[in-house]
Amino acid sequence: MTDVIVLGLDGATWDVLDPLIKDGRLPNIERVKSNGPSGTLESTFPPITAPAWLSMATSQNPGKTGVFYFLNREDPDSFEFESVGSDKFHGQSFWDVLLARGYDVGVFNFPMLYPPYSLGENGFMVSGLGSPEDDTITTPNNLKSELDEVADGYEIKVPYADPKYRGRPGKLESDLQGIVEKRERAIEYLLTEKRPDVFFGVISATDWAQHYFWRYHDSSHPLYEADGDADYDDAIGRLWERVDETVGLVADIAEREDATLLLVSDHGFGPVNKTFHSNAWLESEGFRVPTEQSPVQKLRTNYFPYLRRFVEPVVTAIPQLNDLAKSVGKSIRGSPGEAVDWDRSIAFAPKQNLTCGMIYMLSDDPEDRKAVVNTLSELRDTDGNRLEVEVYSPEDLYDGSNVKLAPDILFTIDNFACAVDPRFSTDDEFVTTGPPSAARSGGHRMEGIYCASGPNIESGGSADKNLLDIAPTILYALDEPIPEVMDGNVLKDVFTDEALSERSERREPLENLVEANIGSTKRDTNAVEKQLEDLGYI
Repeated sequence: MTDVIVLGLDGATWDVLDPLIKDGRLPNIERVKSNGPSGTLESTFPPITAPAWLSMATSQNPGKTGVFYFLNREDPDSFEFESVGSDKFHGQSFWDVLLARGYDVGVFNFPMLYPPYSLGENGFMVSGLGSPEDDTITTPNNLKSELDEVADGYEIKVPYADPKYRGRPGKLESDLQGIVEKRERAIEYLLTEKRPDVFFGVISATDWAQHYFWRYHDSSHPLYEADGDADYDDAIGRLWERVDETVGLVADIAEREDATLLLVSDHGFGPVNKTFHSNAWLESEGFRVPTEQSPVQKLRTNYFPYLRRFVEPVVTAIPQLNDLAKSVGKSIRGSPGEAVDWDRSIAFAPKQNLTCGMIYMLSDDPEDRKAVVNTLSELRDTDGNRLEVEVYSPEDLYDGSNVKLAPDILFTIDNFACAVDPRFSTDDEFVTTGPPSAARSGGHRMEGIYCASGPNIESGGSADKNLLDIAPTILYALDEPIPEVMDGNVLKDVFTDEALSERSERREPLENLVEANIGSTKRDTNAVEKQLEDLGYI
C-alpha cells in the first residue's frame, strides 16, 4: 500500500492556476486544493530548479548543500564550476532515511538526480532534467525498457529554447502535450504496478511552457502582439488542463490507497520584461577588465550576439541546420569568464545567472565590494528611471559550511521581472527591453504552491510555507525521525488532531538514520551543460 504520494509541478504558481480554477478548467487541482490546506511555498534563493528541488529533498538550505545554481564551485579558491549530480542527494535526502528504515521508495523524473542510485530491492529511481537520453537513467536498470514500453518511448526533456522551436509555437505545444502524456503513463504504471510505500514524481513541462508561452499569455508583456497569432494565447492554460488530468489520475490512486497526497512546486512564475547585461555593465564601470584578445576571441566577445541574431531565423526556416548551428555557435562564443583579465579585474559575472544576478569578487578589498554594490544600487533603465535593485550578501540568505562557495554578491532587479544576462548584447544599453530571448519570456519567482489532502490531513485552511518544510513533513507523516541537519519545520497544522496524537516529532543525527559507506558519483559537466543550454538556463 502506498502511504505518501508527492507530485511536483515545476513552476506552478497560483497566479496562473487560480484563474483557471475559477473558470472550471482544473477540476482535479481544485479538488485537491479544496480537500485540504493549501498556500504559497517559498522557494530557495535564487528560485532555480537545481537548488530548489535539492533543498526540497534534503531540507537543507543552499548554504549547506553548496548548490546555488546549475553549475557550482566545489572550492572557494577556484572558479571551476561543476554540474549538480546525485552525489548531492545521496545520503542526505528524506528517501535515504526511509530506505534505511525499510520503506520501498520510488523517485521519478527528479531534476539533477543523475546518475540514479539504488533504492533497495523494491524501490526505484528515474533521473530527470540533467540526464542523458539513454538507458542509464533508471535503477533498476531494466526499468528504462519498461518505461519505454508503457510510454511509447520515454523522453527526458523538450528543449524549448532550441532554435528549432523559434517561430514554431504549435510544434512546441504539441511536443509538450506529448511529453506530459508520456509522464502520465509512466506515473500510472509505477504507482499501480510497482506500488512503492512512498512516491515522489515531478512534471517539468509546466516550467518549459511558461518560459516560452508567457509572452502569448500576458497582454502586458513587451513581446506580446495584439494582432499576432491568437492560437497560442491559451497554450499555458491548455497544458495545465492536460496536467490536471494527470493530477486527477494521481488523486484517484491516492484515494484508493488512503494515501497522503501533496502537490508542490519548486518556484513560481511571472513575466520577464527587461534584461540587464551584467558583464557589459561591469566593464563600463571599470570593475571587469577584458584581456588582450586575438581576432578570434574578439569575434567571440563582440560579434557572437550579431551572429546569433542572423543564424536563428535561418534555422527557423531550415530546421535541418539546427545541430550544425549549435555546434558552430558553441565553438566560437566562448564564455564570459574566458575574456577576463584576472589580475586587473575587481569582479565578474558567471555565465549562468539569468534569473537573478550573481557576481564574484576578484578583489579582497571590502571597499571594492562596497563600490560594486553602491553602483549597482543606483542602476537606471534607458529612460533614466531608477530600477528596484535588491542586493544580498551570501550571509543574508544562507547558513552552513558551504556559504563560502556562494557568489559574493547576489541581486534581483524589479523582483525578478528583469533578467540578468552575463552575455554581451548587440545593444549599447546595459538594460534592454524584453527578455534575453523570446523563449524565456517568462521567468521564475519565489512563490511556488502546495496542496495537501488525505485521511490524516485537515480540511481547508491556507498558510504560506517553505519548500524546506516538505521533507520533514513527509517523515513526520510516516512517524519517522527527522535528521537534525534538516532546516525545515514539520507542517503540523496540516494534520488532523487524531494524526497529531499518533505521531511525535523526533530529531536525530543524520549519520544515525542513513546507510553508511555511500560512494561518490561521476558527473559529466559538459554533457549537463549542453542540456541546460538547450533549455535556456545557461
